[in-house]
Amino acid sequence: MAVLMSSVERELESFSSCYAVMGKQLAGALQETEKGVTAVVQRINAVHGLSCGQVDRLGQTMDQCLVLVDVTCQQADQNRKIITIVRQEMDSHFDELRHSVERTQNLSREVRELQAFVELVTDIAGQTKLLAVNAAIQATHAGKAGAAFGVIASEVKVLSVRSALAAKDIADKTGDLSRRMTAELAATEKSAEVVRASVGHLKVIILDIEALEARFNGASAALRGILGEVQASNGEVVTQLTEALGHIQFQDVVRQRVEQVEQGLGELTEHTRFMIRKISEDGWDGIFTVPLKERLDQQVQHYVMNSQRDSHSAALGGPIAGGGNGPAIELF
Repeated sequence: MAVLMSSVERELESFSSCYAVMGKQLAGALQETEKGVTAVVQRINAVHGLSCGQVDRLGQTMDQCLVLVDVTCQQADQNRKIITIVRQEMDSHFDELRHSVERTQNLSREVRELQAFVELVTDIAGQTKLLAVNAAIQATHAGKAGAAFGVIASEVKVLSVRSALAAKDIADKTGDLSRRMTAELAATEKSAEVVRASVGHLKVIILDIEALEARFNGASAALRGILGEVQASNGEVVTQLTEALGHIQFQDVVRQRVEQVEQGLGELTEHTRFMIRKISEDGWDGIFTVPLKERLDQQVQHYVMNSQRDSHSAALGGPIAGGGNGPAIELF
């Protein structure tokens, strides 16, 4: 019997060592887990910070892009107004040039008509000169009776010569004027063609600018959409990282449970040592200061999570509360 009791005492003494080893292993596992989780949390915090910074920078970039888009749209409005004014001025200038060409054409036609009149005057002057010569000849034949008539014929001849000279001078000047007007008309018509071509080119440029503006407006709308989607995506990333940081707090839950296990192992070690001391004593009545069942019941009072209580109850074959109406974690 003594040998048996000695063997039992040695085994019971080994319980303390086993409990200590398991407690150290749990503490080491908890320490390693906390170390790893802390590193993960630090990395996620760094990513979270970078994501928040990226969201801020993206927001600033988006604001700047929107300002640029607004400024460009305002500039496009100004360009449209300027183009409208230039178009009106070009149309007005072209109309004025066209009217000038028409007036020059009318004036040139009138000058040509005047040349015909001058030719008529020249012809009349020539005929008058012939009549004056004939009259002078007749006056000579008439002798003294035709002397007065001869004087008149002489004056008519002088007048016809002066008329012919004046008509020639007018014809020369109107001819020169007609040639200059023809040249001016050709230059004006050429200028009108240049202006007409410039107006055509300007209209093509205006159409190109309007098409470019339409494409820019479409690109601006697409850019707004893309920036909005990117900003929303980055916001979702930040939200997911924030939630991930919250979920990583499971380490605190693990720590709470491991600490409870360590506390239970410590009490079990204390209970085992008590048994070793009492077994070796003669006359021990077998009464424990704190029975092991009472220690288990007291352990429940230290639980802070419903999952701990459920595990405890399940291990003893009791009902599982399934969370109940209380909080999952009462103390954290």
